[in-house]
Amino acid sequence: MIISKITSGLGNQLFQYALARHLSLKNNTPLYFDLGFYDMKNPNNTARQFKLDHFHIHYKTIARKTSIYLAKSTKLLPNRSLPPVVSWVREKQHHFDESVLRKRAGCTILQGYWQSEKYFRDVAATLRQDLVFKEATCPDFLRQKQAVLASNLPVSVHIRRGDYVHHPEFSQSFGFIGIDYYRNAIEQMKVAHGNCTFFVFSDDTDWVKENMQFIPDPYFVANKGADSDIYDLELMSLCRHNIIANSSYSWWGAWLNNNTEKTVIAPRVWYRNKPDWNTKDLVPESWVKL
Repeated sequence: MIISKITSGLGNQLFQYALARHLSLKNNTPLYFDLGFYDMKNPNNTARQFKLDHFHIHYKTIARKTSIYLAKSTKLLPNRSLPPVVSWVREKQHHFDESVLRKRAGCTILQGYWQSEKYFRDVAATLRQDLVFKEATCPDFLRQKQAVLASNLPVSVHIRRGDYVHHPEFSQSFGFIGIDYYRNAIEQMKVAHGNCTFFVFSDDTDWVKENMQFIPDPYFVANKGADSDIYDLELMSLCRHNIIANSSYSWWGAWLNNNTEKTVIAPRVWYRNKPDWNTKDLVPESWVKL
């Protein structure tokens, strides 16, 4: 079996699912989620919820104590030349680790973020079939969805501030990517595609309206409530092209965009103050780095 320890927000959950799904298919073995992370409370972290149940995916859950028990197990099969029964695979680096895809233990526990398309590129078509949003009935969402679908050239622009500005850890490791990045991305998108409609997704809309007036005739997406992240992600995926932040969340909004001729613009520098973090495999080769 494959057990994926699901943690953090929606973008990271999708990366964790994608690798686990690939390994479960490759080894023809069941996929389980360990959701113990969401039972823990840490006042210093941004509150997160499990959100993969908003997609048409199939999985089973395993009790966290069972996962811990399996991980601590060092029992080998009688023939010691055979591999361990249980393999706990912890992410060791920020770039793609091909050895992870060769895991063959009877039970493999995955712990990490796995932020590279290379971990699941071979099963991309299957993942796109899996990651179909369940039908939503929220009137505000449906109204905005219609606006995206009615636009000739909808372009999503994700501007993440929030914890990237105010959280003591995230503001140092990630940080707001900067106005110049968005100014250049908007201009490049206009040159490439002409008269675009820019759909702006932000957790700090008032700040964007005051400080980023160079965005021509922006449409500010305003979903609210516990599932606003799901609604926003679906709308991003429906846009023709995407300008993303240094965020796994809008990374997936762009990846789930099924336009085969899409232009995706992503930050060249993903982290601040982390020169030893190798992110060469984070942004797909076909995307534009600014």
